[in-house]
Amino acid sequence: MDSFFNILLSILPPFILLGIGGFARKLDWLRSEADTSLSMVTIRILYPCFILFHILDTELTLNKSTVVTPVFGFFSILAGFSIAWVVSKCIGIKEENTRTFLFCSGIFNYGFIAIPVALSLFDESIVVQIILFNLGVEIAIWTFGILVLTSSRLSIRGLLNPPAITVVLGMLLQEAGGKGLLPDFLWEVIKALGMCCIPIGLILIGGNFYQLLKGFRFSSGYKIEISSVLVRNIIFPSLTIGYLIWGYFPENMIWMKEILVVQGAMPAGIFAVVIVSNYMQDKATAMQSIIVTMGFGVISIPFWLFWGLKAL
Repeated sequence: MDSFFNILLSILPPFILLGIGGFARKLDWLRSEADTSLSMVTIRILYPCFILFHILDTELTLNKSTVVTPVFGFFSILAGFSIAWVVSKCIGIKEENTRTFLFCSGIFNYGFIAIPVALSLFDESIVVQIILFNLGVEIAIWTFGILVLTSSRLSIRGLLNPPAITVVLGMLLQEAGGKGLLPDFLWEVIKALGMCCIPIGLILIGGNFYQLLKGFRFSSGYKIEISSVLVRNIIFPSLTIGYLIWGYFPENMIWMKEILVVQGAMPAGIFAVVIVSNYMQDKATAMQSIIVTMGFGVISIPFWLFWGLKAL
């Protein structure tokens, strides 16, 4: 799976699901009134079940790698914020747009697109490692990310969210005996709900993406769009590949390189616009940052995956 065409084919399924979501929204089959309830079901039920299933269905144990993996995720987000800050200064983004730009451009689409892409390229065992990596991502977003977005003092309230809590709970259950502690019928329910997570999540994101496109307006001088593409589609993946070649990786953590190949190629995370809205920040800048990187991602994702795989 190392030709550009094969990689392009391998990443089509998540984009097809996004397209189905957009098509369903266009035909009014997936109405905007359902977004809030579907999002809650996905984040509070389906995604936790997905996490539990993949943690308990492996032989993962608490060790050095389970601590180091979230650290990589944490610093990858801080790197994104740092790159976005440098680009914002070089391009001259207006002060009133800067915080939202830094937040949205600094965060990659680490879950619902990254996981199916990783599954198309690597062994299924990579999923649980991505889950641990994403724990560090979540910590960075809900601490330093909110600080970047709002300029308020550092807060840890956002860490108490269902996915993060489920990762910790799953690791504790795994240490105590794993899925053997659960009745068979309960395990089957967790498995069934977990398998629904990615398809429903992508369809929901596709519907939201279509909705965002309807109200999209380019920024003055296209500064936000150009800067976002520079950060997410060019500079961050370039530096990631550089780190893959010359950077330090702990011994016996080869899969960390595979995670970075995938996460480094991702566009901006669409969920960031929800956080921006919740904190009453600049939603227009958020849409300008996210939508353009998603559009460029159709070409940049397979391009960077191709070169990332070459660097392994």
